[in-house]
Amino acid sequence: MEVVPTPDMAGRTTSERKDLRRIVAITLAALTLVIAGAAGLMTYAAAGIDRVQAEKERQLAQVRLDRTLEGLIENINSSAIWNDSVISLAGRPDLEWLQINFGDYYADFMGHAVTLVYDRHGDLILTSRDSEPVDPASERAFIDAVAPLVAEVRRQAAAKHDRPRVSFDASVNQTALVSAGADIYLVGLGTVVREDLTQPRLDNDPVIVSAKPVSEFLGALEKDLAIVSPTLTEAGPSRDNQGYLVLEGPGDVVLGQVRWTPDRPGFSVLKGAAPAVGGLILLLAAAAMALFLRVRGIVRRLEENELDLTEARDRAEGANIAKTRFLGVMSHELRTPLNGVLGMAEILAMGDLDAKQRSQLGVLKQSGESLLALIERILTVARLEKGELVPDPVGVDAADLIHSLAVAHRPTAERAGLTLVAAADDSIEGLWRLDGDYLRQALGHLLDNALRHTSRGSVKLEARAIGSELEFRVADTGAGIAPSRLPDLFGKFVQADDSATRAKEGAGVGLTLARGLIEAMGGSVRAMSTPGMGSIFTIHLPAERVGTAAAAPAERQAA
Repeated sequence: MEVVPTPDMAGRTTSERKDLRRIVAITLAALTLVIAGAAGLMTYAAAGIDRVQAEKERQLAQVRLDRTLEGLIENINSSAIWNDSVISLAGRPDLEWLQINFGDYYADFMGHAVTLVYDRHGDLILTSRDSEPVDPASERAFIDAVAPLVAEVRRQAAAKHDRPRVSFDASVNQTALVSAGADIYLVGLGTVVREDLTQPRLDNDPVIVSAKPVSEFLGALEKDLAIVSPTLTEAGPSRDNQGYLVLEGPGDVVLGQVRWTPDRPGFSVLKGAAPAVGGLILLLAAAAMALFLRVRGIVRRLEENELDLTEARDRAEGANIAKTRFLGVMSHELRTPLNGVLGMAEILAMGDLDAKQRSQLGVLKQSGESLLALIERILTVARLEKGELVPDPVGVDAADLIHSLAVAHRPTAERAGLTLVAAADDSIEGLWRLDGDYLRQALGHLLDNALRHTSRGSVKLEARAIGSELEFRVADTGAGIAPSRLPDLFGKFVQADDSATRAKEGAGVGLTLARGLIEAMGGSVRAMSTPGMGSIFTIHLPAERVGTAAAAPAERQAA
Protein backbone atom coordinates (compact mmCIF):
# COMPACT_ATOMS: atom_id res chain seq x y z
CA MET A 1 0.00 0.00 0.00
CA GLU A 2 1.42 3.39 -0.95
CA VAL A 3 2.00 5.81 1.88
CA VAL A 4 1.20 9.40 1.10
CA PRO A 5 3.01 12.06 3.12
CA THR A 6 0.79 14.21 5.21
CA PRO A 7 1.26 17.94 5.85
CA ASP A 8 2.32 17.19 9.39
CA MET A 9 5.04 14.82 8.23
CA ALA A 10 6.29 17.36 5.67
CA GLY A 11 6.40 20.10 8.29
CA ARG A 12 8.21 17.84 10.72
CA THR A 13 10.83 16.94 8.04
CA THR A 14 11.38 20.63 7.22
CA SER A 15 11.78 21.44 10.91
CA GLU A 16 14.30 18.66 11.35
CA ARG A 17 16.26 19.93 8.35
CA LYS A 18 16.29 23.45 9.82
CA ASP A 19 17.40 22.08 13.16
CA LEU A 20 20.13 20.12 11.44
CA ARG A 21 21.27 23.21 9.53
CA ARG A 22 21.19 25.20 12.77
CA ILE A 23 23.25 22.57 14.56
CA VAL A 24 25.78 22.51 11.72
CA ALA A 25 25.96 26.32 11.70
CA ILE A 26 26.41 26.44 15.47
CA THR A 27 29.04 23.73 15.27
CA LEU A 28 30.88 25.55 12.48
CA ALA A 29 30.65 28.84 14.39
CA ALA A 30 31.87 27.17 17.57
CA LEU A 31 34.77 25.53 15.75
CA THR A 32 35.57 28.83 14.04
CA LEU A 33 35.61 30.56 17.43
CA VAL A 34 37.79 27.79 18.81
CA ILE A 35 40.29 28.18 15.97
CA ALA A 36 40.17 31.99 16.11
CA GLY A 37 40.51 31.88 19.88
CA ALA A 38 43.41 29.47 19.65
CA ALA A 39 45.13 31.61 17.02
CA GLY A 40 44.45 34.74 19.05
CA LEU A 41 45.71 33.10 22.21
CA MET A 42 48.89 31.97 20.48
CA THR A 43 49.45 35.43 19.04
CA TYR A 44 48.83 37.07 22.42
CA ALA A 45 51.15 34.62 24.18
CA ALA A 46 53.86 35.13 21.55
CA ALA A 47 53.58 38.89 21.89
CA GLY A 48 53.71 38.58 25.69
CA ILE A 49 56.81 36.38 25.52
CA ASP A 50 58.45 38.86 23.16
CA ARG A 51 57.65 41.75 25.53
CA VAL A 52 59.09 39.81 28.48
CA GLN A 53 62.19 39.00 26.43
CA ALA A 54 62.65 42.65 25.45
CA GLU A 55 62.33 43.74 29.10
CA LYS A 56 64.73 41.00 30.20
CA GLU A 57 67.31 42.13 27.66
CA ARG A 58 66.87 45.74 28.81
CA GLN A 59 67.43 44.71 32.45
CA LEU A 60 70.50 42.67 31.49
CA ALA A 61 71.87 45.64 29.56
CA GLN A 62 71.31 47.88 32.62
CA VAL A 63 73.07 45.37 34.88
CA ARG A 64 75.95 45.21 32.38
CA LEU A 65 76.18 49.02 32.38
CA ASP A 66 76.21 49.13 36.20
CA ARG A 67 78.89 46.44 36.39
CA THR A 68 81.00 48.21 33.79
CA LEU A 69 80.89 51.38 35.90
CA GLU A 70 81.76 49.36 39.03
CA GLY A 71 84.63 47.80 37.13
CA LEU A 72 85.98 51.27 36.35
CA ILE A 73 86.17 52.00 40.09
CA GLU A 74 87.93 48.69 40.78
CA ASN A 75 90.44 49.43 38.01
CA ILE A 76 91.10 52.96 39.29
CA ASN A 77 91.52 51.86 42.93
CA SER A 78 94.09 49.24 41.94
CA SER A 79 96.60 52.11 41.43
CA ALA A 80 94.97 54.96 43.37
CA ILE A 81 94.99 53.15 46.75
CA TRP A 82 98.76 52.81 46.84
CA ASN A 83 101.47 54.34 49.01
CA ASP A 84 103.72 54.82 45.97
CA SER A 85 101.03 56.93 44.28
CA VAL A 86 100.71 59.11 47.39
CA ILE A 87 104.48 59.56 47.51
CA SER A 88 104.68 60.44 43.81
CA LEU A 89 102.01 63.15 44.24
CA ALA A 90 103.26 64.53 47.56
CA GLY A 91 105.87 66.84 46.09
CA ARG A 92 106.74 67.77 42.57
CA PRO A 93 104.83 65.27 40.39
CA ASP A 94 106.86 62.78 38.36
CA LEU A 95 104.87 62.94 35.10
CA GLU A 96 106.68 59.99 33.55
CA TRP A 97 105.89 57.81 36.58
CA LEU A 98 102.27 58.98 36.54
CA GLN A 99 101.94 58.21 32.84
CA ILE A 100 103.30 54.68 33.31
CA ASN A 101 101.31 53.81 36.41
CA PHE A 102 98.04 55.55 35.50
CA GLY A 103 97.80 56.45 31.83
CA ASP A 104 99.61 53.38 30.41
CA TYR A 105 98.32 50.96 33.06
CA TYR A 106 94.65 51.84 32.63
CA ALA A 107 94.86 51.91 28.84
CA ASP A 108 96.98 48.79 28.25
CA PHE A 109 95.59 46.51 30.96
CA MET A 110 92.06 47.83 31.60
CA GLY A 111 91.08 49.11 28.16
CA HIS A 112 90.43 52.70 29.27
CA ALA A 113 90.53 55.43 26.63
CA VAL A 114 91.09 58.66 28.60
CA THR A 115 92.81 59.25 31.95
CA LEU A 116 93.17 62.55 33.85
CA VAL A 117 95.28 63.13 36.97
CA TYR A 118 94.55 66.09 39.27
CA ASP A 119 97.12 66.91 41.97
CA ARG A 120 96.34 67.74 45.59
CA HIS A 121 95.78 71.41 44.63
CA GLY A 122 93.10 70.44 42.11
CA ASP A 123 95.28 71.24 39.09
CA LEU A 124 95.19 68.97 36.03
CA ILE A 125 98.75 67.65 35.67
CA LEU A 126 98.34 64.70 33.28
CA THR A 127 96.09 64.06 30.30
CA SER A 128 96.47 60.67 28.64
CA ARG A 129 94.60 59.00 25.78
CA ASP A 130 95.27 55.49 24.56
CA SER A 131 98.41 55.19 26.76
CA GLU A 132 99.96 58.39 25.34
CA PRO A 133 100.22 61.78 27.08
CA VAL A 134 98.35 64.44 25.10
CA ASP A 135 97.77 68.18 25.18
CA PRO A 136 94.85 69.00 27.50
CA ALA A 137 93.47 71.25 24.78
CA SER A 138 92.72 68.19 22.64
CA GLU A 139 90.54 66.78 25.44
CA ARG A 140 88.89 70.07 26.43
CA ALA A 141 85.35 68.77 25.85
CA PHE A 142 85.95 65.76 28.10
CA ILE A 143 87.74 67.83 30.76
CA ASP A 144 84.87 70.33 30.90
CA ALA A 145 82.30 67.50 31.09
CA VAL A 146 83.92 65.86 34.13
CA ALA A 147 84.84 69.10 35.92
CA PRO A 148 81.68 69.12 38.13
CA LEU A 149 82.33 65.48 39.05
CA VAL A 150 85.92 66.25 40.04
CA ALA A 151 84.75 69.15 42.20
CA GLU A 152 82.18 66.94 43.95
CA VAL A 153 84.73 64.18 44.65
CA ARG A 154 87.20 66.73 46.06
CA ARG A 155 84.42 68.15 48.26
CA GLN A 156 83.54 64.70 49.62
CA ALA A 157 87.22 63.88 50.20
CA ALA A 158 87.71 67.12 52.13
CA ALA A 159 84.67 66.34 54.30
CA LYS A 160 86.23 63.08 55.57
CA HIS A 161 89.82 64.30 55.61
CA ASP A 162 90.06 64.85 59.36
CA ARG A 163 89.75 61.15 60.15
CA PRO A 164 92.79 58.79 60.08
CA ARG A 165 91.34 56.54 57.41
CA VAL A 166 93.33 54.37 55.02
CA SER A 167 92.72 52.19 51.97
CA PHE A 168 89.07 51.85 50.89
CA ASP A 169 87.80 53.63 54.01
CA ALA A 170 89.63 56.77 52.93
CA SER A 171 88.88 56.53 49.22
CA VAL A 172 86.09 58.53 47.56
CA ASN A 173 84.69 57.12 44.31
CA GLN A 174 82.05 58.17 41.85
CA THR A 175 80.78 56.98 38.46
CA ALA A 176 78.75 58.69 35.78
CA LEU A 177 78.01 58.92 32.09
CA VAL A 178 79.05 62.16 30.42
CA SER A 179 78.72 63.61 26.95
CA ALA A 180 81.86 65.12 25.47
CA GLY A 181 81.43 66.49 22.00
CA ALA A 182 79.87 63.77 19.85
CA ASP A 183 80.90 60.99 22.24
CA ILE A 184 79.45 59.53 25.43
CA TYR A 185 81.85 58.15 28.04
CA LEU A 186 81.51 55.83 31.03
CA VAL A 187 83.54 57.65 33.68
CA GLY A 188 84.99 56.57 37.03
CA LEU A 189 86.64 58.86 39.59
CA GLY A 190 88.71 57.97 42.65
CA THR A 191 90.95 59.72 45.14
CA VAL A 192 94.61 58.80 45.61
CA VAL A 193 94.98 57.59 49.21
CA ARG A 194 97.51 55.65 51.26
CA GLU A 195 97.29 51.91 51.79
CA ASP A 196 98.10 52.01 55.48
CA LEU A 197 99.29 54.26 58.31
CA THR A 198 102.97 53.88 57.39
CA GLN A 199 102.60 56.75 54.90
CA PRO A 200 101.48 60.25 56.02
CA ARG A 201 98.31 61.53 54.43
CA LEU A 202 98.42 64.43 51.96
CA ASP A 203 96.79 67.71 52.92
CA ASN A 204 94.32 67.15 50.04
CA ASP A 205 93.66 63.98 48.07
CA PRO A 206 94.60 63.97 44.37
CA VAL A 207 91.88 62.73 42.00
CA ILE A 208 92.08 60.22 39.15
CA VAL A 209 89.54 60.29 36.30
CA SER A 210 89.46 57.43 33.80
CA ALA A 211 86.85 56.61 31.17
CA LYS A 212 85.79 54.22 28.44
CA PRO A 213 83.77 55.24 25.37
CA VAL A 214 80.23 53.94 25.19
CA SER A 215 81.24 52.07 22.00
CA GLU A 216 83.14 49.55 24.16
CA PHE A 217 79.99 49.03 26.22
CA LEU A 218 78.05 48.38 23.02
CA GLY A 219 80.64 45.81 22.01
CA ALA A 220 80.32 44.10 25.39
CA LEU A 221 76.54 43.91 24.97
CA GLU A 222 76.95 42.17 21.64
CA LYS A 223 79.75 39.86 22.75
CA ASP A 224 78.67 38.92 26.29
CA LEU A 225 74.86 39.18 26.14
CA ALA A 226 74.36 38.20 22.47
CA ILE A 227 72.43 41.43 21.85
CA VAL A 228 72.45 41.91 18.09
CA SER A 229 73.78 45.17 16.64
CA PRO A 230 73.19 47.59 19.53
CA THR A 231 73.20 51.18 18.25
CA LEU A 232 73.60 54.51 20.04
CA THR A 233 70.82 56.92 19.07
CA GLU A 234 69.26 60.12 20.31
CA ALA A 235 66.64 59.88 23.03
CA GLY A 236 63.10 59.29 21.83
CA PRO A 237 59.98 57.12 22.24
CA SER A 238 60.49 53.38 21.90
CA ARG A 239 58.10 50.70 20.68
CA ASP A 240 57.16 47.74 22.85
CA ASN A 241 58.92 45.31 20.52
CA GLN A 242 62.16 47.31 20.50
CA GLY A 243 64.99 46.86 22.96
CA TYR A 244 66.31 50.06 24.45
CA LEU A 245 68.40 51.40 27.33
CA VAL A 246 68.31 55.06 28.35
CA LEU A 247 71.72 56.59 29.09
CA GLU A 248 71.43 59.26 31.78
CA GLY A 249 74.13 61.65 32.91
CA PRO A 250 74.44 63.69 36.12
CA GLY A 251 71.17 65.33 37.15
CA ASP A 252 69.18 62.64 35.27
CA VAL A 253 69.94 64.37 31.97
CA VAL A 254 69.24 61.95 29.11
CA LEU A 255 72.34 61.70 26.93
CA GLY A 256 71.02 59.14 24.44
CA GLN A 257 69.64 55.67 24.01
CA VAL A 258 71.05 52.30 23.10
CA ARG A 259 68.60 50.52 20.82
CA TRP A 260 68.48 47.07 19.32
CA THR A 261 66.00 44.57 17.92
CA PRO A 262 65.48 42.02 20.69
CA ASP A 263 65.19 38.31 20.22
CA ARG A 264 61.60 37.24 19.48
CA PRO A 265 61.17 33.70 20.81
CA GLY A 266 57.39 34.07 20.86
CA PHE A 267 57.25 34.98 17.17
CA SER A 268 59.58 32.10 16.36
CA VAL A 269 57.29 29.69 18.17
CA LEU A 270 54.25 31.12 16.37
CA LYS A 271 55.98 30.83 13.01
CA GLY A 272 56.91 27.25 13.73
CA ALA A 273 53.29 26.49 14.64
CA ALA A 274 51.91 27.80 11.33
CA PRO A 275 51.54 24.29 9.82
CA ALA A 276 49.65 23.25 12.92
CA VAL A 277 47.32 26.22 12.47
CA GLY A 278 46.65 25.10 8.88
CA GLY A 279 45.95 21.65 10.22
CA LEU A 280 43.53 23.19 12.69
CA ILE A 281 41.55 24.66 9.83
CA LEU A 282 41.28 21.23 8.27
CA LEU A 283 40.83 19.17 11.40
CA LEU A 284 38.89 21.76 13.40
CA ALA A 285 37.94 20.41 16.78
CA ALA A 286 40.54 17.62 16.71
CA ALA A 287 43.33 20.15 16.16
CA ALA A 288 41.93 22.43 18.87
CA MET A 289 41.89 19.54 21.29
CA ALA A 290 45.42 18.59 20.20
CA LEU A 291 46.58 22.13 20.91
CA PHE A 292 45.01 22.01 24.35
CA LEU A 293 46.65 18.68 25.07
CA ARG A 294 49.96 19.93 23.77
CA VAL A 295 49.92 23.05 25.95
CA ARG A 296 48.88 21.00 28.95
CA GLY A 297 51.68 18.54 28.17
CA ILE A 298 54.24 21.36 27.94
CA VAL A 299 53.16 22.73 31.32
CA ARG A 300 53.27 19.25 32.78
CA ARG A 301 56.75 18.66 31.39
CA LEU A 302 57.94 21.98 32.81
CA GLU A 303 56.56 21.00 36.20
CA GLU A 304 58.23 17.60 35.91
CA ASN A 305 61.52 19.22 34.87
CA GLU A 306 61.36 21.57 37.85
CA LEU A 307 60.69 18.60 40.14
CA ASP A 308 63.56 16.71 38.52
CA LEU A 309 65.91 19.67 39.02
CA THR A 310 64.92 19.95 42.69
CA GLU A 311 65.45 16.25 43.21
CA ALA A 312 68.79 16.43 41.36
CA ARG A 313 69.90 19.31 43.58
CA ASP A 314 68.93 17.39 46.71
CA ARG A 315 70.73 14.32 45.44
CA ALA A 316 73.84 16.38 44.66
CA GLU A 317 73.85 17.92 48.14
CA GLY A 318 73.35 14.52 49.68
CA ALA A 319 76.11 13.08 47.53
CA ASN A 320 78.46 15.88 48.60
CA ILE A 321 77.75 15.18 52.28
CA ALA A 322 78.15 11.45 51.68
CA LYS A 323 81.42 12.09 49.80
CA THR A 324 82.86 14.12 52.67
CA ARG A 325 81.72 11.50 55.19
CA PHE A 326 83.22 8.74 53.02
CA LEU A 327 86.52 10.62 52.71
CA GLY A 328 86.64 11.11 56.48
CA VAL A 329 85.88 7.45 57.20
CA MET A 330 88.28 6.15 54.57
CA SER A 331 91.00 8.52 55.75
CA HIS A 332 90.62 7.16 59.27
CA GLU A 333 90.72 3.61 57.92
CA LEU A 334 93.79 4.32 55.77
CA ARG A 335 95.66 6.08 58.55
CA THR A 336 95.72 3.02 60.85
CA PRO A 337 97.48 0.59 58.45
CA LEU A 338 99.69 3.39 57.15
CA ASN A 339 100.90 4.12 60.68
CA GLY A 340 101.72 0.41 60.90
CA VAL A 341 103.72 0.60 57.68
CA LEU A 342 105.66 3.64 58.90
CA GLY A 343 106.25 1.96 62.25
CA MET A 344 107.67 -1.12 60.58
CA ALA A 345 109.82 1.15 58.39
CA GLU A 346 111.25 2.70 61.57
CA ILE A 347 111.99 -0.77 62.98
CA LEU A 348 113.63 -1.89 59.73
CA ALA A 349 115.78 1.27 59.75
CA MET A 350 117.24 0.14 63.08
CA GLY A 351 118.49 -3.08 61.52
CA ASP A 352 121.64 -3.89 59.61
CA LEU A 353 120.99 -2.58 56.10
CA ASP A 354 123.30 -1.82 53.23
CA ALA A 355 123.28 1.60 51.56
CA LYS A 356 120.90 0.58 48.75
CA GLN A 357 118.39 -0.97 51.14
CA ARG A 358 118.56 2.06 53.43
CA SER A 359 117.95 4.37 50.45
CA GLN A 360 114.96 2.32 49.32
CA LEU A 361 113.62 2.30 52.87
CA GLY A 362 114.01 6.09 52.97
CA VAL A 363 111.88 6.41 49.81
CA LEU A 364 109.25 4.16 51.39
CA LYS A 365 109.23 6.19 54.59
CA GLN A 366 109.11 9.54 52.81
CA SER A 367 106.27 8.43 50.53
CA GLY A 368 104.34 7.06 53.50
CA GLU A 369 104.78 10.29 55.43
CA SER A 370 103.57 12.30 52.40
CA LEU A 371 100.52 10.06 52.12
CA LEU A 372 99.86 10.39 55.86
CA ALA A 373 100.08 14.19 55.59
CA LEU A 374 97.56 14.13 52.73
CA ILE A 375 95.20 11.95 54.78
CA GLU A 376 95.50 14.36 57.71
CA ARG A 377 94.56 17.22 55.38
CA ILE A 378 91.48 15.40 54.12
CA LEU A 379 90.47 14.63 57.71
CA THR A 380 90.82 18.31 58.57
CA VAL A 381 88.60 19.22 55.59
CA ALA A 382 85.95 16.82 56.89
CA ARG A 383 86.21 18.32 60.39
CA LEU A 384 85.88 21.82 58.93
CA GLU A 385 82.66 20.90 57.14
CA LYS A 386 81.26 19.41 60.33
CA GLY A 387 82.24 22.49 62.35
CA GLU A 388 84.39 20.40 64.69
CA LEU A 389 87.46 22.67 64.60
CA VAL A 390 87.44 24.97 67.63
CA PRO A 391 90.44 27.30 68.04
CA ASP A 392 92.38 27.34 71.32
CA PRO A 393 93.82 30.87 71.59
CA VAL A 394 96.94 31.35 73.71
CA GLY A 395 99.78 33.84 73.82
CA VAL A 396 101.76 33.39 70.57
CA ASP A 397 104.93 35.14 69.42
CA ALA A 398 103.70 35.89 65.90
CA ALA A 399 107.04 37.25 64.68
CA ASP A 400 108.86 34.11 65.82
CA LEU A 401 106.18 31.97 64.16
CA ILE A 402 106.73 33.79 60.85
CA HIS A 403 110.47 33.27 60.87
CA SER A 404 110.25 29.63 61.99
CA LEU A 405 107.94 28.98 59.03
CA ALA A 406 110.49 30.56 56.71
CA VAL A 407 113.25 28.36 58.14
CA ALA A 408 111.10 25.25 57.68
CA HIS A 409 110.23 26.03 54.05
CA ARG A 410 113.57 27.47 52.95
CA PRO A 411 115.06 24.06 51.94
CA THR A 412 112.11 23.50 49.60
CA ALA A 413 112.60 26.96 48.11
CA GLU A 414 116.32 26.40 47.63
CA ARG A 415 115.72 23.08 45.88
CA ALA A 416 113.40 24.90 43.48
CA GLY A 417 115.93 27.71 42.95
CA LEU A 418 113.71 30.28 44.63
CA THR A 419 114.35 32.97 47.23
CA LEU A 420 112.17 32.79 50.35
CA VAL A 421 112.02 35.96 52.43
CA ALA A 422 110.25 36.50 55.77
CA ALA A 423 109.61 40.08 56.88
CA ALA A 424 107.83 40.80 60.17
CA ASP A 425 107.05 44.46 60.83
CA ASP A 426 108.03 45.89 64.23
CA SER A 427 104.32 46.39 64.94
CA ILE A 428 103.85 42.63 65.27
CA GLU A 429 106.46 42.12 67.98
CA GLY A 430 105.07 40.69 71.21
CA LEU A 431 102.60 38.01 72.24
CA TRP A 432 99.18 37.81 70.57
CA ARG A 433 96.17 35.86 71.72
CA LEU A 434 95.40 33.41 68.90
CA ASP A 435 95.63 29.74 67.96
CA GLY A 436 99.24 29.43 66.87
CA ASP A 437 98.82 25.89 65.51
CA TYR A 438 95.95 26.92 63.22
CA LEU A 439 97.85 29.99 62.03
CA ARG A 440 101.01 27.96 61.39
CA GLN A 441 99.04 25.40 59.36
CA ALA A 442 97.21 28.05 57.32
CA LEU A 443 100.38 29.98 56.47
CA GLY A 444 102.16 26.71 55.74
CA HIS A 445 99.49 25.79 53.19
CA LEU A 446 99.79 29.20 51.53
CA LEU A 447 103.60 28.89 51.41
CA ASP A 448 103.36 25.36 49.98
CA ASN A 449 100.97 26.64 47.31
CA ALA A 450 103.23 29.58 46.42
CA LEU A 451 106.40 27.44 46.23
CA ARG A 452 104.64 24.79 44.16
CA HIS A 453 103.37 27.25 41.56
CA THR A 454 106.44 29.52 41.29
CA SER A 455 109.07 28.42 38.80
CA ARG A 456 111.49 31.31 39.28
CA GLY A 457 111.89 34.45 41.33
CA SER A 458 110.87 34.64 44.96
CA VAL A 459 108.22 34.01 47.58
CA LYS A 460 107.76 36.56 50.34
CA LEU A 461 106.01 36.15 53.71
CA GLU A 462 105.13 39.44 55.41
CA ALA A 463 103.33 40.26 58.65
CA ARG A 464 102.21 43.45 60.34
CA ALA A 465 99.67 44.68 62.88
CA ILE A 466 96.87 47.04 61.85
CA GLY A 467 94.92 48.16 64.89
CA SER A 468 93.36 45.10 66.48
CA GLU A 469 94.11 42.92 63.45
CA LEU A 470 97.14 41.05 62.19
CA GLU A 471 97.79 41.01 58.47
CA PHE A 472 99.83 38.27 56.81
CA ARG A 473 100.72 38.31 53.12
CA VAL A 474 102.21 35.54 51.00
CA ALA A 475 103.34 36.96 47.65
CA ASP A 476 104.96 35.06 44.80
CA THR A 477 106.30 35.77 41.32
CA GLY A 478 104.65 32.74 39.74
CA ALA A 479 102.49 32.42 36.66
CA GLY A 480 99.46 33.95 38.35
CA ILE A 481 95.84 32.85 38.21
CA ALA A 482 93.27 33.60 35.53
CA PRO A 483 90.49 35.91 36.80
CA SER A 484 87.87 33.29 35.86
CA ARG A 485 89.47 30.84 38.31
CA LEU A 486 89.63 33.17 41.33
CA PRO A 487 85.99 32.74 42.53
CA ASP A 488 86.45 28.95 42.84
CA LEU A 489 90.04 29.01 44.07
CA PHE A 490 89.26 28.11 47.69
CA GLY A 491 86.89 25.26 46.81
CA LYS A 492 87.65 21.68 47.86
CA PHE A 493 89.91 19.72 45.47
CA VAL A 494 90.25 22.72 43.15
CA GLN A 495 93.47 23.69 41.37
CA ALA A 496 94.16 26.75 39.26
CA ASP A 497 95.19 24.30 36.52
CA ASP A 498 92.76 21.38 36.65
CA SER A 499 93.58 19.92 33.25
CA ALA A 500 94.60 16.31 32.85
CA THR A 501 98.11 17.44 31.90
CA ARG A 502 98.74 19.91 34.72
CA ALA A 503 102.38 20.08 35.77
CA LYS A 504 101.96 20.75 39.49
CA GLU A 505 101.09 18.07 42.01
CA GLY A 506 98.67 18.45 44.91
CA ALA A 507 95.23 17.31 45.99
CA GLY A 508 93.76 20.81 45.86
CA VAL A 509 92.82 21.07 49.56
CA GLY A 510 95.60 23.34 50.86
CA LEU A 511 93.82 26.61 50.10
CA THR A 512 90.54 25.18 51.39
CA LEU A 513 92.23 24.33 54.68
CA ALA A 514 93.95 27.71 54.89
CA ARG A 515 90.68 29.58 54.52
CA GLY A 516 88.80 27.20 56.83
CA LEU A 517 91.37 27.48 59.62
CA ILE A 518 91.51 31.27 59.39
CA GLU A 519 87.72 31.61 59.28
CA ALA A 520 87.47 29.30 62.30
CA MET A 521 89.49 31.97 64.15
CA GLY A 522 87.20 34.75 62.90
CA GLY A 523 89.54 35.95 60.14
CA SER A 524 89.43 36.11 56.34
CA VAL A 525 91.62 35.19 53.38
CA ARG A 526 91.70 37.10 50.10
CA ALA A 527 93.49 36.28 46.84
CA MET A 528 94.65 38.75 44.21
CA SER A 529 96.47 37.70 41.07
CA THR A 530 97.61 38.96 37.70
CA PRO A 531 98.44 36.30 35.08
CA GLY A 532 102.14 36.38 34.32
CA MET A 533 102.98 38.59 37.32
CA GLY A 534 102.24 36.44 40.38
CA SER A 535 99.71 36.17 43.19
CA ILE A 536 99.17 37.65 46.65
CA PHE A 537 97.22 35.90 49.40
CA THR A 538 96.29 38.16 52.33
CA ILE A 539 95.08 37.05 55.76
CA HIS A 540 93.32 39.42 58.16
CA LEU A 541 93.05 37.95 61.63
CA PRO A 542 91.55 39.62 64.71
CA ALA A 543 93.98 39.29 67.62
CA GLU A 544 94.68 40.87 71.00
CA ARG A 545 98.16 41.78 72.20
CA VAL A 546 98.67 40.08 75.56
CA GLY A 547 102.32 40.75 76.38
CA THR A 548 105.86 41.17 75.17
CA ALA A 549 107.91 38.33 73.75
CA ALA A 550 111.39 37.26 74.80
CA ALA A 551 114.34 38.66 72.89
CA ALA A 552 114.46 37.36 69.32
CA PRO A 553 117.10 34.69 68.75
CA ALA A 554 120.00 35.52 66.49
CA GLU A 555 118.90 33.12 63.78
CA ARG A 556 115.50 34.85 63.62
CA GLN A 557 117.07 38.25 63.36
CA ALA A 558 119.17 37.02 60.47
CA ALA A 559 116.26 35.35 58.62
